[in-house]
Amino acid sequence: MDHQADPVMSVRFLNLKKSFQLGIRALLTAFSKEEVIKAFPSLTDAQRESLYRMFIQAIKSLHANIEEEFESICHETQVSKILAMIEQLVEEQSLDMLSMDKENVADIKEKISKVKKDEAQYLTSMLEKAEEQNIALRARIETLKKQQNNGYASADIVEKLRSWNSNYESFS
Repeated sequence: MDHQADPVMSVRFLNLKKSFQLGIRALLTAFSKEEVIKAFPSLTDAQRESLYRMFIQAIKSLHANIEEEFESICHETQVSKILAMIEQLVEEQSLDMLSMDKENVADIKEKISKVKKDEAQYLTSMLEKAEEQNIALRARIETLKKQQNNGYASADIVEKLRSWNSNYESFS
């Protein structure tokens, strides 16, 4: 979801965005190709390669969806504007420390505290969503693995039936 760029991108918002992207990248790239090979030893190399490519595609899609949701929530809650206002207030307060009264300091602290709490809640919920999606992906991989194993068992049964049939025909 592309949003129009906010007229003022605060340094705090850019840092928040960069930190979020680094966090989800680390979360979503924690599963290596070697782990896929170890997890599915009964599959052929081609099957494991195919499974790994599907996994990477799913991770890329999940990554894009999480970033899009982050952007959407930031846009809806006007995080960039709020952080820009905080930066401006902090800058104004630091330039004119002598004229600052205690009420302004309390207001700034309250706003900063609220933004930090909202940011923490949002990031926590995004991490929980990513964890849930990772669990769902792992469950799906296990299901596919079991289905693959069942497919091998079915092939063995068919082969045994053919063998019995040919043995029966040779005795007849």
